[in-house]
Amino acid sequence: MQWGQLKSLTYQLMDSTCNLIIDSLKEEPIGETDHFIWFLTDIGIVALFKREDNFETYSSNVKIEANKIALDITKEEKEYLKIKEKQLFLFYS
Repeated sequence: MQWGQLKSLTYQLMDSTCNLIIDSLKEEPIGETDHFIWFLTDIGIVALFKREDNFETYSSNVKIEANKIALDITKEEKEYLKIKEKQLFLFYS
């Protein structure tokens, strides 16, 4: 596989992942906390930022707030994503 093909495949995978996440945000949330609206997706759990505040505030509060709605995300991988002007954390195994 050549670099151009690999790069194209990577973008296609990212687009489909982003589309899955965006589609999941149209569903009923599984909970809401001070800084996040929580959604279940086919890939994992999404913590959607409610406002555009300081990133460090969100990052330091996400595990505490997950615990408030009975989500154990301590063993999950965490990724920060910005998709179509929406900021979120994606938690997955």
